[in-house]
Amino acid sequence: MVSWGVADTAAEQGAAAETARQGRSGVSTVLAQLDDRRECRPDAVPRATTDCVSGRTARLRVPGTDPTVAALDCDAQYTLTSPSELPEGAYLLSVTARTTGGARGQSPLATQQGRVHVRFDGPASLRPTDGDTVLSLWDSQQVTVGVGESTSIGPAHIQVPETPAGLATGISHLSVAHHTLSPSRSHPGQRGHPPLLTTGPDVSIPTELANTKPETDIELRVPRCVESLFVAAPLAYYLGADVSVEDRTRAVLTAEDAAVRHEFAPLPDFQDEVGSMVRRLFYLDCLVRRMNPESDPELLAQCSLDPETVRSLSPAGRLERYLETPAEAVDAAVPEWHLSTHTQPSLERARCLPFLLDKLSLIYLSEGSRLERCDLLEKTLSDSYTRGAAGPTAMVEPTGGVGRVHGWLAPGTPIDAFKTTPSAYENRYRYREKESDRLQLSVVLNDMEMSDERHAVSEIYRAADLPMAVTVRDQLTTAELAAVFESENDFVHFIGHCEDDGLCCPDGTLSMASLSASRTRTFFLNACGSYKQGLDLIEQGSVAGAVTFADVLDSHAAMVGTAFARLLSNGFSIQRALQLARRRIVMSKDYAVVGDGTYALLPGPTDPVVVQVRETDDGYELTCEVMTPQGAGESYDLPVDDGMALNGTATEYTVSAATLVDTLESNSLPVIFEGDFHWSEDLAARLNPGF
Repeated sequence: MVSWGVADTAAEQGAAAETARQGRSGVSTVLAQLDDRRECRPDAVPRATTDCVSGRTARLRVPGTDPTVAALDCDAQYTLTSPSELPEGAYLLSVTARTTGGARGQSPLATQQGRVHVRFDGPASLRPTDGDTVLSLWDSQQVTVGVGESTSIGPAHIQVPETPAGLATGISHLSVAHHTLSPSRSHPGQRGHPPLLTTGPDVSIPTELANTKPETDIELRVPRCVESLFVAAPLAYYLGADVSVEDRTRAVLTAEDAAVRHEFAPLPDFQDEVGSMVRRLFYLDCLVRRMNPESDPELLAQCSLDPETVRSLSPAGRLERYLETPAEAVDAAVPEWHLSTHTQPSLERARCLPFLLDKLSLIYLSEGSRLERCDLLEKTLSDSYTRGAAGPTAMVEPTGGVGRVHGWLAPGTPIDAFKTTPSAYENRYRYREKESDRLQLSVVLNDMEMSDERHAVSEIYRAADLPMAVTVRDQLTTAELAAVFESENDFVHFIGHCEDDGLCCPDGTLSMASLSASRTRTFFLNACGSYKQGLDLIEQGSVAGAVTFADVLDSHAAMVGTAFARLLSNGFSIQRALQLARRRIVMSKDYAVVGDGTYALLPGPTDPVVVQVRETDDGYELTCEVMTPQGAGESYDLPVDDGMALNGTATEYTVSAATLVDTLESNSLPVIFEGDFHWSEDLAARLNPGF
C-alpha cells in the first residue's frame, strides 16, 4: 500500500474535525428546511451512513459539489450537470461536502470528503447551481437525509512489477472504477477514475481496492508482450476481466459459467478486433440500460434482445448474449467512437493507461506514414480550405484505428492527432481538485500589429457568462512573460511571434524550458512555429494547449484565435475547439494540440452539437453531430425536433430556409456551412438579413 508518510495526530484530528464541521454545517442547512423531523434507521438510505433523519418538504436546497442522482428502481446512477425532470420512481440525490488538503503526511492531492444523501420519490425536478442543488417536488412529501462518513481520499495507487505479468495484474484491477456491473456502466456517471498505476519490485494493491474489485468470471488471456496488453486494456477494463499473460500468439476471451470462448487474431489484426468488440458491447449496453431515449427498437428486435431480461443477466451472461448478436447489424448502427490513442507500448508508458481508460479510449499501436511538404499541402487543399502559409517539411499521419479524436503517445510529430506525453496526463490529475470555481485567464499581446485579435478574444472571454477574471497585458519582457506562465493561470492566450529558442519579447526570447515550472493549466501559443515551446510547457507542468508548426499569416492567426476562444469558453475540449476553429483557414494542418487534447477548460457544453448545413434543391440538409471526448455513453439534446442523440451520433434532417433560420436563431452552437466555420446566430443573420 502506498504510504504518504507518518501523520501528525493533532493535525490529522484537526483536519478531520474541520471536515466534520463543514459536513455538519451542510447537513444542518438541509435539515433546517424539513418539517416533522425525526431520526430513522441508517438503512433508510441505500448507502453507508452514520446518521439518518426524515422529514417533509416540497423544496430542498442541498449544498455541496459533484451531485449525482440514482434511480433506485433500476440500479442506475448519473452525474447531474444540467436541470433534470424526473418521472415517478424512487431516487437518491448525493452531493459531496469537502475540504481540500489532507493532514500533514498525506499527499497534497488528498482531501477529506463526505457524502450527503437525500432519498425522495418522483415526479420531481433537480437543478444544479453554483455550490448547491435544488430539489423541487410536486407537493410536500417525506424525504430522508443520510450523512456518509468523512473519508480521506487521494490518488489511489496500484504498484506492480515492471513485467508483462505485473502489467496484466495492474490492468485487472483498474475496473474498480466502475460503480456498477449492470449495463448502466455505459453511462459516464457510472465510471470513476481508475487508480493510478506505478511499478515497483512487487505487487502492492491497497486493501480497499482489492476488496472492491468486481468479480465477473470473465478472463482475458493474452500473449506475453506489452503490445498485446496495451491493445487489450480497454476491453479488459470495460468488462472487468481478469487479465493474464501466456506463451501464445492469440488472445482468448473466456467466461466458463457462461460458455464464452472467443479467440482473437494475432497482432496487428488484434487491434481492430478489440476495437470493434468494445464498441459493440458498449453500444448494446447503452441500448438496454433503462434510461435510454437513444434505444433502437428495430435493432433490439433484430438482435432478439429484451432490455429487461438482459439487465437481469450477470456480466458474463450478458457478454455471452451480446456475442450471439449479428455483428454486422450492430456494427452498422454503432455511433462513431469518440477517442483513440496511438501509442508505442512500453512498461514505462503503462502509467498512462488509467488516464486513457478513464476516457474509454481505444488503443492502437503507433503506426504512421511520413508526410512530406507536398503531401501535406495536397491533404490540406483536399479538405477545401483556402490558401495559406506553407506547412512543415515532414510529419507523421497516424494510420488505422477509429475515432473522431486521435491522440499520439509515441515519438514523432503527428498530423490530425494531439501529441501527448505521460507528463500531460499526470499534470491533468494534479489539477483535478481545483480550489476555486473562478477561472483566471491571461491574454498576452507581444506583437502590436495583432492587436485586433487581442481585442476580439478578450471580449469573447469577458462576455462569457462564467466566473472568470480576464487579464490583458501588452509587450511583456521575458521576465514578465515567465511570471505569467509560472503564476496560477487556467488559460494563457499568447499572441505574437516565436523563434527557435523561444517566444519573442521586447528584450529577447523566452524559452519555456527555462521556466522554474508552469502553473498554467492550458494555453494557446498563437505564434509562428510554437510547437516545441508548447511541448516544453507540458513537461514544465501544463496539461494541454494549441500551437503552430510553422509560419502563419497574422490574419489567419486572428481568425483561428477568435474562433478557438469562443469554442473554448463554451466548454469544448482543446482538440475539438481547434479542430473546428482551424477550418477557417487554408493551411489548417499548421495548427495542432500538444498535451491531453481531451481536456476542457470548462465543464463540457450541455449539448455538444456541431451542425453541418448543405443547401439542396429541397431546402437545406442539416447534419447534427454530437461528439465530445468527455461524454462516452451520454445522450444530448438536439436543436431539431426536441430529439436526443447518443454521443458520436450524426442525425440528418431536411428543412426549409425558414426552419433553418429559426433553428440557428434559437441556439448558440458551431455550424459548418459551405465548408466554412460559423457561429449559429452569425449564420442566421447572414441567411436572413432581417434578423
